[in-house]
Parts: sequence; C-alpha cells; structure tokens
Amino acid sequence: MINQKSATTSTMYLLMAEYGSSIMIPLEDLAFKVLGMSVNTAKRKARSNELPFAAVKLNNSQKAPYLVHIHDLAAYIEQQCSSARIEWGKAQCF
Repeated sequence: MINQKSATTSTMYLLMAEYGSSIMIPLEDLAFKVLGMSVNTAKRKARSNELPFAAVKLNNSQKAPYLVHIHDLAAYIEQQCSSARIEWGKAQCF
C-alpha cells in the first residue's frame, strides 16, 4: 500500500521539477495539462469556486493571475490516482 503523505510529497517534488521551485503555480500553466480545459474555462471556474482545488489571486487586481498552491495540486493528483487505482482494482476482480 502506498503511503499517502509520502506519495503527495513525491508528487510535489515532481511538480516543482516541472513548474519551477515556486510554491504557487499559475492556473494558466496547468489548465489544459492537468484539468483538460481552456485557460478561460479554468479562470471562469476559479472565479465561481468550481475547480477541484483552491485557486487564489494574491491581490484584488482584475489582471492578477489565479495561482494554485503546489500542495493542493499534489493532493488533487494523488486523490485522482487513488480513485483510479480503486476503480481499476474493482475491474480486475471478476
């Protein structure tokens, strides 16, 4: 069994390798790759809190980018993988 905290930490390090060492990742950088949606759709969903993780603006400017905390993104990815493993396991038991 995979240790959830260890897996999330490993995922965080891999995300840092991909997106840089910043703790906050611009939503624009991961909208399509992680969420499979356009940047505009991701921004709209961020405004209405419909994303599967928090996206924040660090100031009140309309032009400020939405940012996602790397820990929230890592936890989301690990949760999705865990759900997929469970579903895969169910399909393997005849």
